[in-house]
This record gives sequence, structure tokens and C-alpha cells, in this order.
Amino acid sequence: MRLLILIIMAGSILVCPGCSRNKEGDNYVYVESDDTAMNAAIAQAQATSADFVRAFHEQKPGTKEFYVKKPYLTPSGDAEHMWIEVLKETHGILDGVIANEAESTRLVKIGQAVSFNISDISDWKYVDGRKLVGGYTIRYFYEKMSPEEKKDFVKQVGFEF
Repeated sequence: MRLLILIIMAGSILVCPGCSRNKEGDNYVYVESDDTAMNAAIAQAQATSADFVRAFHEQKPGTKEFYVKKPYLTPSGDAEHMWIEVLKETHGILDGVIANEAESTRLVKIGQAVSFNISDISDWKYVDGRKLVGGYTIRYFYEKMSPEEKKDFVKQVGFEF
């Protein structure tokens, strides 16, 4: 079974919500469900989710863009991982808003309010100054980019690694 992962280019949608998206696949990539590196990135995000919750509650000056990624089933039985802007956290329950267009899932749509357990996430991220904190699946894709793609990507998203 293939796992539909929203490629990090969708992260640029979070930074500039009016950006256009290419439905021919430039914003999405399929990752096999047994991809060891992706599964390690997801495991690391889950294992460190308390760091995200702590930073979200502290909201130190210079921190912004608190998002988590959560999988939603698609009609084919795969999972599409959607970015969610976190608005509230209470006892492990996150409330937020779907932050990107769905490619395949019919369970949620952009702008929809959602509530779920933090244990359901597949990634988390925030920006501290210009530095990305978390974003383990983002780093997975970043490492696969050419030097030129990396340079363009950093310019586009507005944060550094």
C-alpha cells in the first residue's frame, strides 16, 4: 500500500495561502508505507510531540507557525497527510484548522475545524525566528532535494534548517 504524503512544497502554501498549486502532482508525492526513513521521521515526530505542546503553550517571542500533520484515509485506503494549524491544546487534544487542499481524502477540506488526539499526528513543526523546529517529514523531503532545489525551497518557505 502506498502512503500519500503531502510533499513539503505544500508547506509553502502555509506560508503564502494564495499560492497556486499544480494538480499534476508537483505538490504531492507518494511514499511507500514501508519507507524506513519516512517511518523513522514519523516516529521521531511522535516521540517528541511533548516538545511541540510545550512550545505551543509557551509561545516564546519569535516563535510562530505551529502546525501538525495528521493522516486521513483516502477512498483507495491509502492515507493523505494534511497540515493543520494548531489553535488550542488541552490534555493531549489538539484543535485546529486544515491548512491545505486535499488531493485525495474526502474526510476533510481546507479551512475545516478539526479536533484529535496528539498521538494521531505524523509530524509537527513551528518556526523559531527563521529556524524550523520539528518538521521531520519536511527534513525527509529536503534531504532528497538537489542543492539548487534546497536553495529555492528555503527561499520559498522562509525558514532555515
